[in-house]
Amino acid sequence: MVFRGRKPVIYLYPPSKFQDVSVQLSLAPSWSFSAVYPPPQTGSATAAAYQGTQSITWLVTADPSGRLVNKPIGTEVSYLYWEARSSGLCITPEPSRSSSPVAHAEIFEPMRPVLSPGDSVFLPKSEVPGYLDATLKTLGLHTEARTSFITYWLPNILEHEYIALRFLAQEAYEAAARLDVSPAPDVVTRVFMLFRGVASSDLAFWEPAIARAEDDINFWVDVVGVDPVRASNPALFRVLEWGGMEVR
Repeated sequence: MVFRGRKPVIYLYPPSKFQDVSVQLSLAPSWSFSAVYPPPQTGSATAAAYQGTQSITWLVTADPSGRLVNKPIGTEVSYLYWEARSSGLCITPEPSRSSSPVAHAEIFEPMRPVLSPGDSVFLPKSEVPGYLDATLKTLGLHTEARTSFITYWLPNILEHEYIALRFLAQEAYEAAARLDVSPAPDVVTRVFMLFRGVASSDLAFWEPAIARAEDDINFWVDVVGVDPVRASNPALFRVLEWGGMEVR
């Protein structure tokens, strides 16, 4: 089965206008780009040419407002967009950046995304938009990002009676999709959701996730590993990304 990482988008918020910002995104061997916009500066000048490749680089001018100008074409955009599909190669990546030792560190394998009662929350589809809005706000996403996230995934969510969902630890996501920005940002917030539809006949299996949905949503801050206070500080160079994957 082919899984897709859908609409990850990358926002840049420098404290002042930055003329030259390099954004490099490198995927683990288990998935490859299926679409990108605007066209990156590595290789061909057309976004379609990047299908099947695993590393791209954008060169942009960035304003504090979030407005980006893609060099050298001059296209103005609000964010950098990419999507990827699993490639059929199940190769577990090594963490791409050093971090404190963590027992049982999570691993995200795009060919085998894991969503279970032990790591998820379980909700009727009618409650998912409100839960997402509150959780994404807690994780540091601004109004436009939250709205875009929810409206992008809402048609898929409404296809199901119940939804199980979770957010990946940034470290696990980074190992599958390494992001390198230069100049180095002060804070990076990467929020990636896994979700799946669940039938009413399977409710008993998801009881731990049903109970977890009643917990204070602030627990996701620790799970993902974000710093919402720094992520909202306009004096810092901030990078924000959101995306997701439906597990079928």
